[in-house]
Amino acid sequence: MISAMLTLGSISALGIAMLLWADRRYPEDRDSLPAIIDQLLPQTQCAQCGYGGCRPYAEAIAEGAPINLCPPGGEALIKQLSRQLNRPDLPLSAEVPATAPKQIARIDESQCIGCTLCIPACPVDAIVGAQQFTHTIIESECTGCELCLPPCPVDCIELIPVAELDTAPLPPTPHAPCIRCGECELHCPKSLAPHMLLLQRDQETVARDWNLAACIECRLCDRACPADIPLTDMFKWMKHEDQIRGTQAAEAQHALHRYERHEQRVASKRTELKTRPKQSDASALLERIKAGPQ
Repeated sequence: MISAMLTLGSISALGIAMLLWADRRYPEDRDSLPAIIDQLLPQTQCAQCGYGGCRPYAEAIAEGAPINLCPPGGEALIKQLSRQLNRPDLPLSAEVPATAPKQIARIDESQCIGCTLCIPACPVDAIVGAQQFTHTIIESECTGCELCLPPCPVDCIELIPVAELDTAPLPPTPHAPCIRCGECELHCPKSLAPHMLLLQRDQETVARDWNLAACIECRLCDRACPADIPLTDMFKWMKHEDQIRGTQAAEAQHALHRYERHEQRVASKRTELKTRPKQSDASALLERIKAGPQ
């Protein structure tokens, strides 16, 4: 009876603590500036920017920190942040490592001693294993953050490059600029505005704003263009780039979800350890109950 009461009390305290922590750690602020910036970051949680992860860096940027401190995001991220925040487009800071090709970690299982030191270091729980058993990395979940390397006492973890989505070559620059005559729009069988797609090709939302996906690549706009601009080739490139951005955004959101679950699990474990009744407290309570009313 007493044991059950103590257990229920511990569970209740743990649940309340988790709710309070979650409310503080993940407030409903999806429309706030830090949240918007966080959505643009690659969610590797590598801390190469000098902050404790992507969300802390997003909060720092919102307060005025430089936008060029994220090596995984590189120049593409800097351009995104520059447009989003109306700040100057800068090169990657010399104070952080250079942008490297995408990599993932791999454990040499023949050298792994099963110490488990790498497991809590992974911010997305991509490492599985148990004490004195060989560990392995779920490659599809690894963000290549490198945080598992320092804790390994036998240096059995290495980073290996992985194939990235190929970027299509940019079509040749038109010999003449668009004169906005509207001929391409008149000839488009899908009632699109090809000249607007061309003029806003550097905007990340252009595909959605001007319905790029509806283009059937019939090349009628090419034939109608008096400036001989290769519109269809440009649209093919834009579609490919938009697909890459969509894939990268989905991967970042998946990594963010795993990171949040990792943080919740770690916090839950800490709270459980703090709220767990000590043996001395339980013994004292039992003695008072046995003694009866004073």
